[in-house]
Amino acid sequence: MNTRLLEPDVLYALLPPEPLLRSELTQLREQLPQVGDKHLVLDLSHVEILTSPSIGHLLLLQKQLAQRGCRLMLYGTRLATRCIFRVAGLDTLFEFAEEKSEAITAADVHNWLERGSRSGQSCEGRRK
Repeated sequence: MNTRLLEPDVLYALLPPEPLLRSELTQLREQLPQVGDKHLVLDLSHVEILTSPSIGHLLLLQKQLAQRGCRLMLYGTRLATRCIFRVAGLDTLFEFAEEKSEAITAADVHNWLERGSRSGQSCEGRRK
């Protein structure tokens, strides 16, 4: 698995295309308790399609992170992948960034709290 720490509280993972994607997401979910409270930035630039099981794993991963007060940021999504999220009605459940640096900044908890207090939304409230 291609994961690394980008910031003290931000873990980055470059995801492979299907059919390897599902097993990578499973490994990520299993590793989260060991890495502590880290936000997760997923690079989907190699993912052309998403299967239903992989979407399910992304939803579980997001829930697991949210329970710990952490965020999941997706970036590098191709047009076909973004359309899958949109058609499935999931584009509003996930947070997307166009650039890696944008995803890292958005995953930073201080920036999130500042934006959340201005909008009146908390992290937990937005994810429900």
